[in-house]
Amino acid sequence: MKFIEKFFRNQLAIDLGTVNTLIYQPDRGVVLNEPSVVAVDRYNGDVVSVGHKALRLLGREPRGIEVHRPIRSGTIFNFEVTQKMLRSFIGSVSDGYRRGHFVVGIPGSATAVEQRSVRDAVHVAGGSRIDLVDEGLAAGLGAGLSFDDERAHLVVDIGGGTTNIALVASGGVVNSMSLTAAGNAMDESIRDYVRSNYCLQIGENTAEALKKEMGVLGEAIPVDERKVKIVGKQLSDGSACAVHITAEEVREALEPVIGEIVGGVRRVIEDAQPEAVGDIYYSGLILTGGGSLLKGIKDRLQAELKLRATMPEDPITTVAMGAGMLLAEPQQLHRCAIRTNLPVWQEAEELIVSW
Repeated sequence: MKFIEKFFRNQLAIDLGTVNTLIYQPDRGVVLNEPSVVAVDRYNGDVVSVGHKALRLLGREPRGIEVHRPIRSGTIFNFEVTQKMLRSFIGSVSDGYRRGHFVVGIPGSATAVEQRSVRDAVHVAGGSRIDLVDEGLAAGLGAGLSFDDERAHLVVDIGGGTTNIALVASGGVVNSMSLTAAGNAMDESIRDYVRSNYCLQIGENTAEALKKEMGVLGEAIPVDERKVKIVGKQLSDGSACAVHITAEEVREALEPVIGEIVGGVRRVIEDAQPEAVGDIYYSGLILTGGGSLLKGIKDRLQAELKLRATMPEDPITTVAMGAGMLLAEPQQLHRCAIRTNLPVWQEAEELIVSW
């Protein structure tokens, strides 16, 4: 019976991120890594494209097509578009639309309403059982933490929409915090800097490319003396205009966001028990997420927090990998999954009657 049930049930681990959505499948690893973008027909609502194809249309949409980023700050902003995007992603990695067991990583500070919206969207997209886990815990497991390690570890997952800071011990979350200071906030900070200093409006893709190429933090890494040419829309008359930006200017633009991340980590450490703080002194912090690839951020956190920082080989996939590990450990999943405010269709499956 177990073999037949496994054959007909689909098991997936999903990292539903603001910028990228990753899907992990047992025995296959990460099978999907696509931008969380979907293009729909303006008139009938049909999906035109998702992922990378939809991202190419962002900012230059043809008439009759709308491009959406339905996930904002780690939560669902547009429910209908999100379930269409998930259905397309799940259908591309599965044989048909088999209903199954999905484990989804969400920010640790997600409200009950936000948790319910994620459950319902994934249910509509094909899930019969949905378990939600803290992204900080999933990132720590994906980075190599053991379920049996009773020592406290500090995990800082810098994603696109949120930065999740979690104190993890014995395969569970001791304390966690989510900040909106993350990759998108860095891009927006660069756009604000260019707008205020050069009276120039630039797009999301231009700001992100500038961050990746010229974003350097920390004094240990020498600042690139080059100037990068960017083209945007002049605020005075709406015409195209080109300016040259230095790495020092990009660093100045990113400083408020980095300072907020450092402050959030300090608050989590301050709220921890003395034993946990002692563990962190020896274990240091684990840096994951796409934001951890920013040059010099590891050295900056080490210098500010006086802690040793480590980073896995592939920090972008840690949440999906960690959630996938929980699929293979039902008892651990049952213990650490977020189970408050279950929807009616899932409560009925888990109802236990005691006489």
